[in-house]
Parts: sequence; C-alpha cells; structure tokens
Amino acid sequence: MDQLNYGRALMGDSLGYHILFALLGVGIPLLISLSELIGLIKKDNHYYTMARRWSFALGVLFVVGAASGTIISIQLNALWPSFMTLAGKIIGLPFFLEGFAFFIETIFLGIYLYSWDRFSNKWTHWLCSLPIVLASATSAFFITTANAWMNNPAGFSYSNGVVSGINPIKAMFNAATPTETSHSIFAYYLTTVLAFAGLYAIFLWREKLDIQQKIYYKKVIGMAMALGLIFACATALTGDFSGKYLAKYEPLKLAAAEGLQQSGSDADLSVGGIFHRDENEPGEKLDGALRFPGMLSFLATGSIHGFVRGLNSFDPNTWPPLWIHYMFDFMVFIGIFLTTVPLIFLLLLWKKRQWAFNKFLLLLTIVAGISGFFAVEFGWILTEVGRQPYAIRGIMTTTQAFTTNPDVARWGFIFPLMYLALFIITPWILLRYYKKNKLDLKKNYF
Repeated sequence: MDQLNYGRALMGDSLGYHILFALLGVGIPLLISLSELIGLIKKDNHYYTMARRWSFALGVLFVVGAASGTIISIQLNALWPSFMTLAGKIIGLPFFLEGFAFFIETIFLGIYLYSWDRFSNKWTHWLCSLPIVLASATSAFFITTANAWMNNPAGFSYSNGVVSGINPIKAMFNAATPTETSHSIFAYYLTTVLAFAGLYAIFLWREKLDIQQKIYYKKVIGMAMALGLIFACATALTGDFSGKYLAKYEPLKLAAAEGLQQSGSDADLSVGGIFHRDENEPGEKLDGALRFPGMLSFLATGSIHGFVRGLNSFDPNTWPPLWIHYMFDFMVFIGIFLTTVPLIFLLLLWKKRQWAFNKFLLLLTIVAGISGFFAVEFGWILTEVGRQPYAIRGIMTTTQAFTTNPDVARWGFIFPLMYLALFIITPWILLRYYKKNKLDLKKNYF
C-alpha cells in the first residue's frame, strides 16, 4: 500500500471508530431527557430509573468521545497539513463554535450527573438535561457543516492557489449544510434509540425476569420503538432532500452511487447489480441490477420525467470509485428495515399487545439495533469516498491535501491502536458497572 492510501486507510479507520462514539453522544442525552421527563410527568419510577441508570453510560461515552475526537484532530494536522492550512482559513468558525458547545455540554453534564438527589424540586434537575441535549446536537451540527463545506465549498474565492474574499458564514451555511446536517443528526437519534431497543430485547429474551422487570424492559422497548419510527421517517424525508441536493450540486456523486452511465430523462433507480468493465466504455458498467423506471428522476427532481446527469457527462479521471453504489444500496435497504420494524411493533402493540414482544419480533429488534450502526457507517463512506479524488471538491485533491512526511507508515499504527484500546475498554467499563449495580425497581423516587 502506498503512502497516500495508507494515510487514507488510517483516516477512514479513525473516523469509522469515532462516529460510533459520537452518534451515541448525540442520541443518549435526548433519550435520557425524555425518559426523565416522562417519569416526572407520570410519576413513574420505571422511566425515572431509566434516566438514572443510563446517565452513567452517557458520562463514560462522553469522555470516550472527547478522547476519540482529540485523536481525530491530531490526525488531521499530522496527515493532512495542506488541507488544514487552506480549510482552517475558511471553515474555522464551526470548529470554534463546536468547542463552545462542547464547553457548555461539559458544564451541564457534570451538574446533571452529580445532582440527582441534590435539588428539592426534581424538575430543576431535568432542566439541566436540556443544555446537554442542545449542545450535543449543535456540536454534531457544527462539525457536519465543515464536512458539508468539503462537499460544496463556498464562502471564498480561489485563484492560482490564493484564497480571498472569505465569508465564514457563507462557508458554514453552504448548500450541503441543510440536508447533510439534518440527515446525519436524525440518523444518530434513530441509531441510538433502536440500539437501546435491541439491547433490552436481548435482556427480555435471555434473562429470567420477575413481573416488574418485564414491565420495565417492555417500557424501554416501547418508548424506543415509538421514537424510532419518528426518527426513521425524519431520516427518510431528509434522505429524499439529500437526493435532490445531490442531483443539483453533486450530480457526479449521484451518478456514481446509482451507476448511471448515460444522462437523460426518465432515469431508472438501480438496486443491486454488479460492476464489470466494458471495453467499449470508460470505467465500469452496472449489470444485473433491479431497475425501477423513472424513480431516480423522481428522487432527483420530484418528477419521473426529470433530467439526471450520468457518468458520461464527466471526465472519467474525476469519477469516484463506483463501488459506492453498494454503500448507497446497503444504507437505503437498512433504512427501510429500520422503518419497518418499529412500524410493525407499534401496530402489534396497538392491536395485539402480547404479540409485540414475541420471539421473532424481538429478534428483528435486536438486528435493527445493530444494523443502524452499519447504516451510518455506509452513509459516511458514501459521502466521503463519493467526493474522491477531491478532499475539497473541485479545489484540492486528496493527493494535494496529504502530508509529504515519510514517517506515516512508521508511526501511523498508533492511531488504530488508540481506537482499539478505547473500543475494548469502553464496553468493559460499562459491563463491569452494570453487573455491579443491578437493576433495582423497589426504590420509590416519588
């Protein structure tokens, strides 16, 4: 593996690890805040217990997320100095604002974790959760705007390698920002709530439980599934907006994701298939795909007769790897699955409550809890690899952004080792804590 691809592999490895911690750091605060709120409104010990028990996991994951984010910042400066030099002048504002949001989140998380029984009015403690929910979401928003800028650079002029006319507000609120930030944050919420549903489905399936424990676990799953359906619909809606954004601003990425060779109207949506080389055409051709007539045009333009640009409209040297089509398919397939499972569960809960917790549906819930993480990873691979060969689309290639330091291969292994250590230590700490502190539903908080 050459120096550049080794550096890209290191960055991809780090981002792949970090996003797992980051999405939970965004989703868990909302889940905890809602649980505590329901507990206070209904004076329900079960929901209040959920919030109290989950707050330890939030504290651990917050620390791990901060550590993994620090590793990312070091890696960016070490591996991509040219990128940081150029981007820092233009898109530095959201990084500054993200640091401010992180500061707010740290303060209120400390207050929240250590003040469960220190306020005479329990509502005061719940109010402390709101800045955490808001700050975690805004942190994700600010960081994602920087990535959106890489996909759609704006807010500056660039000529002969010289940057001028910098407008940090326009850079941050570029054309990619609305769809990329909303789609990502809703996906984080969706993944988190279904991960909790899947975890408690395992408990309900495997453990010998008394009546109160069964009621408690079923409440967790029911709340998570209800939130899951809401966030699945929101993710799907913003995904539709993302498709229309790609058609207008990043048509090459859309064409590559769909394996669309020729530009035209009434473009088919291609699902599945395998790429192979065609001697008569540049690049690769998608064969064996299941095609839905006019649906790509509809996704891109809102009309089944809309015009969509294909790969033939672009220089083959600028094409991203066409295997991102598989990432797109996996992401969409999992998204449909993550919408279907909560929908079936809630319908059964409404019509036949006892059927909602049958073994088969519990199994589907467990699979959904795991699948959400894969969907997020596939989505980010699509976003990042779909921009290649550019680090900043149309401005700086990945080769230009990469370091000239020859020691990357010698010392680069340090980054994945750090993440591997975090990946092992984090679940060990959580398992150790929850084994030592068993679920106790006898205590009355009201």
